[in-house]
Amino acid sequence: MRTLVFRLALGLALGACGKSGDGDKPGAGTGASPRDAVIDAWKAAKLGPSAMAPATVTFAKDCQAGTVGTIEVLLCSFGSPADARAAEDPGLAWVGAATGASRAHGSVLVVLADRKKADPSGRTINQLMKLAPN
Repeated sequence: MRTLVFRLALGLALGACGKSGDGDKPGAGTGASPRDAVIDAWKAAKLGPSAMAPATVTFAKDCQAGTVGTIEVLLCSFGSPADARAAEDPGLAWVGAATGASRAHGSVLVVLADRKKADPSGRTINQLMKLAPN
């Protein structure tokens, strides 16, 4: 129950973050795919994302999974931002009982899970979500 409350609070906090200045984020406005822009933003912040590998999930067709530090990452590309937003709740199902988040950033769904309980404050998850360009 406490994990669910934390995820809801984290989601509200992330939703309250301003969106101004997104064009200044690394990867914003480059010719890379939206998913590559997310990975590039994390690399620019020296967070060291692992190599991404194709992942199969029931709610999306074009997904890749990897890690950033101890956080498990799932990045799914969609045809539109609306389709990515519609997959946020199924993304939380991928997180399961772990602390995590699922949020659309443009046409990319970013799903993060702290299955190793290495980020108890949610600070790393919050940072990863803030860095992802919209």
